[in-house]
Amino acid sequence: MKTLIEAPAAPFVVEPGSVTSLYSPWRKTAVLVILLLSWILANADRVAMSVAIIPITHEFQLSASMAGLALSSFYISYALMQLGAGWLSDRMGSRTILVFSVACWSVFTALTGAAGGIASLLLIRVLFGIGEGGFVPASTVTVAEAFPVKERARAKSLVIGASLLGSAIGSGGIAALIHTYGWRNAYEMFGTVGVAIAIALWLIVKKPVRGTARARAAGGYGALLRSPILRTTMIIFFFCNIVYVGLISWMPSFLIKTRHVDILHAGVLSAVPYLISFVFLNLVGWLLDKVGHGRERLFMVFGACMITVFLMLMATAESMPVLLTFWTLCMIGYAFVYGTVFAIPLKHLPDTAVGGAAGIINFGGQVAAAVGPLGIGALVDATHGQFVFAFLFLLAAGFGAIAFSLLWKPTHAVRRAA
Repeated sequence: MKTLIEAPAAPFVVEPGSVTSLYSPWRKTAVLVILLLSWILANADRVAMSVAIIPITHEFQLSASMAGLALSSFYISYALMQLGAGWLSDRMGSRTILVFSVACWSVFTALTGAAGGIASLLLIRVLFGIGEGGFVPASTVTVAEAFPVKERARAKSLVIGASLLGSAIGSGGIAALIHTYGWRNAYEMFGTVGVAIAIALWLIVKKPVRGTARARAAGGYGALLRSPILRTTMIIFFFCNIVYVGLISWMPSFLIKTRHVDILHAGVLSAVPYLISFVFLNLVGWLLDKVGHGRERLFMVFGACMITVFLMLMATAESMPVLLTFWTLCMIGYAFVYGTVFAIPLKHLPDTAVGGAAGIINFGGQVAAAVGPLGIGALVDATHGQFVFAFLFLLAAGFGAIAFSLLWKPTHAVRRAA
């Protein structure tokens, strides 16, 4: 049996099955725990800026457009790193890339607190993105190294669910730290945790077995880039991530300006949708492993429709409890798409290609993460502090996600051949 990834020019063919090291049950658990902690830290560091940007805007006297640039600058370099880091992870194994990423983002998180103005802040955020850029594709390779195919969607959903937990911690935790210690000290505290995480990754994640690098080197990265399944999946994630990152970046500011809550309560309220959607993301992973193979389009269409419908209702909500309910339901829809797009390479593609595939998919998502906050900032500036057109911008992205989810066809890219 062979796995064939079709491409317009030439097929990409590899023998199936894992070419990587075997993990014992206790080590699988340890891998999940340390990857979960790493992702929580990574996303807490990242999302913290959506709360910190409020005092930073006042201290550096920034316009909404410049604040949007500060929020987006990380994602520009982070997106560009996805393709190269995925390629390296497939060839070198995941451990080296993971440790490098965690060490780099810890340093630049701590340095964020030392920024003296907008220029130095932008530079640090760009370097932060370069450092963290290898983590998503490398962690996907780790899941492929440690888990059989039938367990991978659950494992990956748990790990990437840390982005939602990290968003909750970054929103609520950083708000409390900023309220108590100021934004500079808060970043220094976050940065010191990463060194211990990097050491733990080095000790727990195993080297790939002998021969893995040769097997990976034979993989067709160019065919991955030409694969319709990956292009469409990347575009779906692009549109969904415009909504997700747009909300995590600007909702604290929106709540403070339109609902007149303080920074602490804005951060705490922002944490609620992410905590609940984390639970649903793990349910999505379980469903994908049990009944989801071949039904990925249904999961993505359902999720994209939820995102769009409840985003529309968020824009018209008149009370805080109603707004929070619709926001939570919107994030549950995102969990259906998020869990599915990263399960696709783990369930459909050979182990030697999952890092590159995850990098391609996440590249689209992180380009969106750069576009979303910047676009919202420009629209808020152009409308003199109003958020109406910002919501319309996010709604357009939601409809784009629905359209491309309907177009997703696994038979165009992947089939199992005897």
